[in-house]
Amino acid sequence: MFGIPERHFARYYEILSVLFRHGLGYWIIPGNLNKIEQKDLALLGVHLRAALGELGATFIKVGQMASTRSDLLPLPIIKELEKLQDHVNPLPISIVRRVVEESLKVNLESVFKHFNPIPVASASIAQVHEAVLHNGEKVAVKVQRPFLHERVKTDLEIFQVLAERIELNTKWGKGYPVRLILEEFSETIIKELDFLQEGKNAEKIFKLSKKNSNILVPKIYWELTNSMVLTMEYIPGIPLHQISGSEKGSKNACNIAHHLSKAFLQQILREGCFHADPHPGNILILPDGKISLIDFGIIGNLSIPMKAQLSLLTSGIIREDDALLLKTLSEMGISSFVDRDSFQADIQNLRHKYLSLKQKKFTIGESIQDFLAIISKHGIHIPPEFVLLGKTFLTLEGTLRDLCPSLSLVEQAKPFSRRFIWRSVGISKLWKIILRR
Repeated sequence: MFGIPERHFARYYEILSVLFRHGLGYWIIPGNLNKIEQKDLALLGVHLRAALGELGATFIKVGQMASTRSDLLPLPIIKELEKLQDHVNPLPISIVRRVVEESLKVNLESVFKHFNPIPVASASIAQVHEAVLHNGEKVAVKVQRPFLHERVKTDLEIFQVLAERIELNTKWGKGYPVRLILEEFSETIIKELDFLQEGKNAEKIFKLSKKNSNILVPKIYWELTNSMVLTMEYIPGIPLHQISGSEKGSKNACNIAHHLSKAFLQQILREGCFHADPHPGNILILPDGKISLIDFGIIGNLSIPMKAQLSLLTSGIIREDDALLLKTLSEMGISSFVDRDSFQADIQNLRHKYLSLKQKKFTIGESIQDFLAIISKHGIHIPPEFVLLGKTFLTLEGTLRDLCPSLSLVEQAKPFSRRFIWRSVGISKLWKIILRR
């Protein structure tokens, strides 16, 4: 059936049933995707979000990742996918106990003096429990749902078949490397299922944040961590989104926003390695005003060539050097079929848009998203790390704006960006990396 392996028929039928129930059946009918009108995109996004939420972990994660791809999807759909929530009923403690004991090969009571049976958070991939070790140290234990790997593997194989159909039967699919993009998504999802990788991500951000006394990253207990269970230091704090409305905009809230912006700008523009999901639920505020980052399932990494390319793109936009822009994009894989005059006209319009804005209204994230939309319009495929960077800035600016409306991330970024551009392109060796053919 449509190239789907027989062993996946039941799941495929379930997926089709949910899609049709939400009015999305036309997606699988060749040619119909091309007929969707602009005015219907928002409603389509609502139904798509509901369907993905119903279909479980893989679809939720794909939807969340798709919401970062403004270079691929229309803005109305992006806006709906950004609302995709990942909250499910928690597993009973009996199943949690079995996962912990079987994966760590321990008895729960031999390791933990106390293990709270009620999770503090529950999502489609895992849930988190507070616990106390026998030495009195308080920890947070993230436990993955059993049999998730098998379900995700099945879903990704079905996605691969659907991606092939989209590439073959839709105008949109023929214009984008859908299967390649799916491979990128699949790789990210598989990494998120590996809690050893998340632990390494946390440790990496921990090392980069050591010099910043205002930022805390939980310590990983490696002897109690594997691919299914992640045990980390428990940090007592309240999620940023629980700060009351009366506190927002206060001196204390603006101090928090300042420290948060500085931390992320250091990660992105100095280190090239950053926590890629700075929404308020992943940021804890401690009683002493310090900030803790949590959930390191996705981090962004900018290689030396990528940092140099990003610097050149930034320089090209600021200096109105379209030749530099096009040369840099050419090195990144711009097609020879791109209408360069049309591309330059779109870039010029983008400049005029932001030159007319007052600085307080200018946002880094939105400007990157607009630039990526132009990239998409002209059929240029760029590294997903750049798209993730744009999404991270967009999320960060939303978080900061809600906390302290008067803070300008653009102003905060200026000293970092000057050093970033100099370090990235001021060294002849990096020029050779970028200019080599």
